[in-house]
Amino acid sequence: MRADSLHAAPVFQMLMIGALALGVGMGGHRLKTHATALTAQAVPAVQDAVSAVAQSAPAQALANAGEQLASAANPPENVLREAEIDDGQDFADMLGDAGVSDADAAAASAALARVYPLNNLRAGQDVSLNFSRTTQSETFNGAVFQPEDTKEITISRAAGGQFSATVKMIPIIRERVAAHGEIRSSLYEAGQRAGVPHAIMAAMIHVYAHDIDFQRDIHPGDSFEVLYDQPKTAQGKAVGEGSIIYAAMHIGNEIKPIYRVTFADRTVDYFDAAGHSARRALLRTPVSAAHITSGFGMRMHPILGYSKMHKGVDFGAPVGTPIFAAGAGVIEQIGMVNGFGRYIKIKHNNGLETIYGHMSRFNTKLYRGSHVNQGEVIAYVGMSGRATGPHLHFEVHKDGVAVNPLSVKMPTGRVLQGLQLAQFKKGQEHIRQEYSSLLGKAEGPTKVSSTSTVPPAATPAKSL
Repeated sequence: MRADSLHAAPVFQMLMIGALALGVGMGGHRLKTHATALTAQAVPAVQDAVSAVAQSAPAQALANAGEQLASAANPPENVLREAEIDDGQDFADMLGDAGVSDADAAAASAALARVYPLNNLRAGQDVSLNFSRTTQSETFNGAVFQPEDTKEITISRAAGGQFSATVKMIPIIRERVAAHGEIRSSLYEAGQRAGVPHAIMAAMIHVYAHDIDFQRDIHPGDSFEVLYDQPKTAQGKAVGEGSIIYAAMHIGNEIKPIYRVTFADRTVDYFDAAGHSARRALLRTPVSAAHITSGFGMRMHPILGYSKMHKGVDFGAPVGTPIFAAGAGVIEQIGMVNGFGRYIKIKHNNGLETIYGHMSRFNTKLYRGSHVNQGEVIAYVGMSGRATGPHLHFEVHKDGVAVNPLSVKMPTGRVLQGLQLAQFKKGQEHIRQEYSSLLGKAEGPTKVSSTSTVPPAATPAKSL
């Protein structure tokens, strides 16, 4: 027998014994069975390989063969680990705390930065980390997390060791929801009991603010209806703000419906049943969640102590409550005025002007000559000037004469005519049928939803 053959066989036996021992220690019976099968099938080939290499470099042969056999007996194991970004951490810090090397953490963070702003990540963000583990080491392969309801980011290690990141958009399902409720104390409270999102009720109040004084016109026993379009994830989580498709206020014996219409230029407006825009030139109540503390007309002044004409309406509200521009226009005056304290005067079309007084502060972006849109925040409730408590003093002037903001007839906006009006009427019928179908019978649930893929700008009528 040749001498090299005498040396090769013991080497092979020694390696196989080590591999078997390693397999039992790391993988139990499964790995042991795998290694035994390998011995029976691959002895001749491995003997030749070890013998050939041992003739030229015995030490290196031992190392290489040992690594190959250990790898064959113990394939890499995939390991998933959950991590969370803590306060004060960035993405790389979080990876480092999870056992990722500094180099890999920096490379993965750089890859992420190419597809998503790192500053947008917030504490509490959950991240799933992927590692491959062998008997001797653990390698970071990537991560998956969802920084937004509509985005999933995957970071992956390529064959060459570099990292790349991809963003997958999560599809949004739009759900039509019908609800109604009876008012006991306020419209907000009624909406909450019916399960309607706060944003939908706020939008409803904003649309009706042109026509309804929610402090004086609403009484217990009145009710509302609403059909809205709510974006949701596939898991049913609401995302973003929904859009009102149809609403109706039942006030006493009167019903005031509104319908959403999207025009060909993608502008959106709400119209009453006759096709008149629900918007008016001015809002009657330019501050939310306020109550009237003093009306228009002669009164005993609470500070001066004598009868004096009160040329506006006072709306009591907490300090800091936003005040909106009652209509689109240009600021004629902004600053301090005796008695009024912080004061704003806005000039509108059709000979209308509005005045706002006693504010705590102004919108710092505004100045004399600024153009403002209806509903834009111009200031905040306060009690500057002659005031006994926090409130907004609001005046409306028509052709230079003060008029009652709560009773003056406001000019209307757009009016549908001809083919547009015919399409709108047909749309009304369709939307009432959809509302009734979703809501069910009166004795049924107060809220029913229907999943669909309706686009955000969907209307009860065709786009006009």
